[in-house]
Amino acid sequence: MKLSLSNSKKFNKFSIPSKKKISEVLALIEERFEKSAGKSVNIKFCKVDEISALNKEFRNKDTPTNALSFYPESNFLIEQGFLGEIAICPQIIDDEARKYGKSFESRLYHLIIHAVLHLLGFSHENMDNRKNMESIEKELMGKLNFADPYVY
Repeated sequence: MKLSLSNSKKFNKFSIPSKKKISEVLALIEERFEKSAGKSVNIKFCKVDEISALNKEFRNKDTPTNALSFYPESNFLIEQGFLGEIAICPQIIDDEARKYGKSFESRLYHLIIHAVLHLLGFSHENMDNRKNMESIEKELMGKLNFADPYVY
């Protein structure tokens, strides 16, 4: 999977992994899901106010969130192999990592995996879909040598 990264601001306070490390996470997804092979994804790291504005605009929720997935709206982009975009808020991920007793890196990778799975069509709207999605997340996190992301 091809990766494009952008930061709205410098996030020196957080240990954001390199593009190479994030690409390794995406490669695991690509190994698991053939339909993601060769696709591209953009990831943008956002401040709390930015992700709050995106959440309000696109989900009608006036609150910050940890990550958002955006599907391409153009058939041309889809045909060119663009999987979608992900907005991630390091501050919220850091807060959640502390709350759940996880490392920042573990929580970040979990949410990247979670967001990409959404771009691949997975959801957690009902219990069967949720169990399936969580099972895949646990499997991929295990391959990265991280503990079950749902055990706090």
